[in-house]
Amino acid sequence: MNFSYWEYKTWLKDIDFAIIGSGIVGLSCALSLRDRYPKAKIVVFERSVLPNGASTKNAGFACFGSLSEILEDLKTHSEEEVIQLVSKRVRGLELLRKNLGDTNISFKQYGGYELFQKEDLELFENCLSKLPYINNLLKKAVFSKKEVFLVKNNSFSFKNIQNSLIFNPF
Repeated sequence: MNFSYWEYKTWLKDIDFAIIGSGIVGLSCALSLRDRYPKAKIVVFERSVLPNGASTKNAGFACFGSLSEILEDLKTHSEEEVIQLVSKRVRGLELLRKNLGDTNISFKQYGGYELFQKEDLELFENCLSKLPYINNLLKKAVFSKKEVFLVKNNSFSFKNIQNSLIFNPF
């Protein structure tokens, strides 16, 4: 991209903070910096006209992690670290809603489902066996004693998946 002399002199000079990416994380970072440093020059760079990263590919949902993701996190992190990670994700989602407003982002609290393909039986059974443990871990520390993950029937009639789905009301 070729910038003009005036673009360099106005937009690209004396930058205090440069944010790479204008997705959820980049813009949230820019907002946080603006709160902390109200007089700072903050520039957000995006590689194309519209955001082209994960924020535009998430099918319109944001979550703190599925059961299988949290179990995967526990392979490399302690319980306390995973609790902190989930807490940060939950607070980040709350901050996103606060900053943008539920109406502006068409927020609806429908919950989420984790589906497992028929060939992922071992992963599915592992998740089912660890579900009470994860619920216990998270409901004490993060979700005010509420069940986090529940097992539900495949009422959607999805094909080629396990007969049960793991539902998260949050």
